[in-house]
Amino acid sequence: MTQERSPLLAPGSWMSIGLIYLYGVLSSASLSKIIPILGDVGAHLGATPARFGLLISLMTVLPAVLASVAGSIIDRLGARSTLQLVALAGIAVNGTYLLADSLGLFMAIRVVEGLIAVGAYAAAPALIMATASPGRRGRAMAVWSTYSPVGVSTGLALSGSFAGTAEWRGGYLLHLALFALLAVTSPLLPRIPKVVAARSAGLFDAWTQAGPLRLSLAFAMLIVMGFGLTTIYPEWFALQHGVPVGDASNIFSVVTLVMIPAGFTAGALLARGWRDAYLLAGLMVVAILISIPMFVPGLAEGGRIAAMLAWMVVQGAGIAVVMATLPRVVANPMQGAAAAGLLSQIAAIVTFVTPLVWQPLLQSRAWPAFVAVVACAAVATWLVFPRRAVG
Repeated sequence: MTQERSPLLAPGSWMSIGLIYLYGVLSSASLSKIIPILGDVGAHLGATPARFGLLISLMTVLPAVLASVAGSIIDRLGARSTLQLVALAGIAVNGTYLLADSLGLFMAIRVVEGLIAVGAYAAAPALIMATASPGRRGRAMAVWSTYSPVGVSTGLALSGSFAGTAEWRGGYLLHLALFALLAVTSPLLPRIPKVVAARSAGLFDAWTQAGPLRLSLAFAMLIVMGFGLTTIYPEWFALQHGVPVGDASNIFSVVTLVMIPAGFTAGALLARGWRDAYLLAGLMVVAILISIPMFVPGLAEGGRIAAMLAWMVVQGAGIAVVMATLPRVVANPMQGAAAAGLLSQIAAIVTFVTPLVWQPLLQSRAWPAFVAVVACAAVATWLVFPRRAVG
């Protein structure tokens, strides 16, 4: 195999982990690429602003229903094969978007697109945990944690430049091309020995383990804050500073990239012995404080961008802390897809509800309500976070 001849792509190497990581990035981009073109979907396909939140959430329907069971099935079938199917599904789904000529068909494709997330969010971290060495596993999962901000930024960038133009579907064509590249390189994905891959958990075992369940709930609360803000902030920024939503989306996507070094830094601090619960507690306090300048009207554009940068640092580090804890709470790292699937399922349920909460707040312009949602989610994140390995 190619990866056996090349030490750079040996299972567990950083290059191998990086290839797996790209599946998370492109899958996460599927969720966010619709946000800059919601107005275009309305203008061309008849979607009303009242349906915008639903359009964003529809992709989470299948992950909300299937993710934990699918994770256990992936433990049996193989994470590598699943990711190869994810790449092919990404090509097919984005190609279908280019042909959709009605809102009903567009929404149906959006639901089916959730299968990409079901596969990638369970299989990718499972493959990382199964192939990375014990000493590298925590840091690798901290790196994996940045797939969401990078993916969200990628999705916003894919569509942002096409928003409000005749080529408003251009982001889907670009996304198709990126999935095609993954499909071409998928033979380089690492293999897990069959004897190891066969040791899989029961279909619902992850729900009975306190550690993965509590960690999944903590991650879900971070989704309430992070993804909730993503769904409304380009428009909020545009309203506050009189810029087009497409430009605001591009600014937001660039600022989101700060989450990457923040995640790496959090992973390094944990590797040096920092207590995850204490680090997370500090981050949640800062999240509450920084949400005020994020939303308060009248702040200068430069000050708001600075607040956005600080927010992304907190979000990136917080997600990294949670993800780096996953190997600690999983009883068997070779059964990682089941636990990752549980995390993905609970996150998907919350992701479905989150835009339905944040979008009405955006319409009401009630900025203190945004801060209140952040505060409640931040406190809940710390309260449910597992303090010790429980499985």
